[in-house]
Amino acid sequence: MITTINYAPSYLQGAYNPIIWSVTSNKINEIDFKYVFDIYKDGVKILRIKQRANPAGAGMIDIANITQGYLLVNEPNNPILQGETTIDWFNSNHMYADNGTMSAHFEIYAGEEYTSGGITQIYNGVTNVPGTPSFILRSATAVAGLSIPVHVWPSSVEYRQQQWAMSNYTTISGAYGQDPATGRIYDHALATTLYDSLAYPLMFNQLEQDLYPTDKMVLSWINWSPYVAFPKRIIYGFRFKWYNAAGSLVRTDNKPCVTATGYDARALCSDLILTQLDAKYDLIHVLASPTDLAWAVSDGTFTPPVGGKIEIQGFDASPSGGCALGDAITELVTINLLEECEPALYPRVRLSWLNALGGRDYLNFTMFTEKVIETTQSTYAQEQMQWSSLKPIETGVTNPINNLGIDGGTKTYNKQAKTSYKIMSDWLDQEQTNLLESLIKSPQVIAYINDGNDSPFTPGFGKYFAYTVTVKENSYATKNVRQNKLVQGAFTIEVALQQKIQNT
Repeated sequence: MITTINYAPSYLQGAYNPIIWSVTSNKINEIDFKYVFDIYKDGVKILRIKQRANPAGAGMIDIANITQGYLLVNEPNNPILQGETTIDWFNSNHMYADNGTMSAHFEIYAGEEYTSGGITQIYNGVTNVPGTPSFILRSATAVAGLSIPVHVWPSSVEYRQQQWAMSNYTTISGAYGQDPATGRIYDHALATTLYDSLAYPLMFNQLEQDLYPTDKMVLSWINWSPYVAFPKRIIYGFRFKWYNAAGSLVRTDNKPCVTATGYDARALCSDLILTQLDAKYDLIHVLASPTDLAWAVSDGTFTPPVGGKIEIQGFDASPSGGCALGDAITELVTINLLEECEPALYPRVRLSWLNALGGRDYLNFTMFTEKVIETTQSTYAQEQMQWSSLKPIETGVTNPINNLGIDGGTKTYNKQAKTSYKIMSDWLDQEQTNLLESLIKSPQVIAYINDGNDSPFTPGFGKYFAYTVTVKENSYATKNVRQNKLVQGAFTIEVALQQKIQNT
């Protein structure tokens, strides 16, 4: 039977980092011995793996590659764009979104298979009794007697941080606990209970950012934590404060995460939060696009104050109950509102990308844009004479361009147009340089580009049309300005979907 759990991961894991368990059985010397691992997603068995013992006698399994294929929207091979499309595109009057099918809970039931008395069969791993694998492997995080499955979403933290977390942080929050390099903590209950700190959103950008009113942005936080008792295990709601250009507070909106405001964590404010929530609530995405947020909090009766700012912060539940907010548990995010303008020569391009933490980062590129259209095509030669007709050519033609212009010669088919843009950032300080590195690494980039379309029905709304793009090239220019190191990035982005032109 299984006697030892040698290693188990922390409860927060990126699907593109190793997610490894190691166990040892006292039956490894039996004939044809194998470890048997039944892998469960959200309580449902999805796969069985048999594995021989390694040289140390252990059964070691990494389920990262397995989890990746299950973090999808309803249709196979069709991953959803987390948060951003859920709020900004489809539910413009909502300010919260869960993580949908981009989060999942995984656990393993381990057993053994070997031959005894000439019979090969599977043993449950708990006792020396034949049966379904039953030795439960969950996360190494053990708090207040909770047995917690591993929470997984599409992220891939940097190698150094991932290795450090695997070595030192398996019993707390892994790589989403305190980052040794930056000091940031992403697990809100861990931050508030153990470190007297606040949770950072899943982004590399600064907590204070400059946005134009129509700029898109969604903030993402880890939503569920085991380190406090319910109902404080989740982020209960957010407070939005609006200031005018003079710095005076003009509006405060306290919005618990309830169905009425677009989020579905619980049906009523008084509902208790269970030991485990559905996996889709592992992350919460919060609308931070100034114009869209103003519409959402006011049913369209309020607009962002020009030159003012917005403050966004998450809170736990108040002991008084109801829908009241309690103590602050997330870092305060400040959005400085710039005056909306569109440079005549250099239109603004805003990029949004999935970062290594599983949230999204944003950056405006305002220096210049250069649009390039490249086409590919195949051709064939068409005979000019009509050999199969009564006459070799139409006679009595008085308007050749209408009657003879498309007959004969080289014909085009399978023509496709590929559109790309060359963009350049403003000068960035050293901290913002990490954003450029994150952008280059991202597998999922959206570009908001002004195509001169003012229709409210375009994807992304308004004149800034949203394109899914890939980053093709990049370069950096660095210079010192008054002892400050500034960096500028230039990129070529290519629209992911080529336009297929109708054959003629």
